Amino acid sequence: MNFMHWFGIFLFIAGAALAQDLTPSAPSSTATALPAASRGPIPWADWFKKNALVTDKKEYVHFFFNAQDFKERYQGENKNLMIAQTAAQLVAQLYPKTAVSDQIKMDIVFVTERDEYGLPKWDSLERVAHLEFLKSVVIKKGKPKKNFSGAEISKIFKPFELF
Repeated sequence: MNFMHWFGIFLFIAGAALAQDLTPSAPSSTATALPAASRGPIPWADWFKKNALVTDKKEYVHFFFNAQDFKERYQGENKNLMIAQTAAQLVAQLYPKTAVSDQIKMDIVFVTERDEYGLPKWDSLERVAHLEFLKSVVIKKGKPKKNFSGAEISKIFKPFELF
């Protein structure tokens, strides 16, 4: 990745960190606080609100998602399915209205540590996945594809790299 790409990611994470209320408060009840056995429907819009950056590069649209707050959902035997579903949902909800490219490139990461100002410590950035695919394949009639088989994942996402 080039310098401008990483600089854009830095600005996104810095902006999201600064936008957060840094005053101590009582713990909120979110989907991530639930034990694995009691997980309900995924609140995609809430997940993406402060954790996603979308950039229209004209030749492709780049999505960057910090999944740290939802890490438990990206572990275990359903990891590939969760990543594929996240990709489809990100595109369905955040694809820019002015973008024209069908090509999507996506990076999913965990920002594991932040400094005293809430900014990410770059040496703590843990890459989870890099995906490339076509919007037209994961979005049909305006709705995201919800279920992916292992064969579909390897056919739709080229590459589907896990780190």
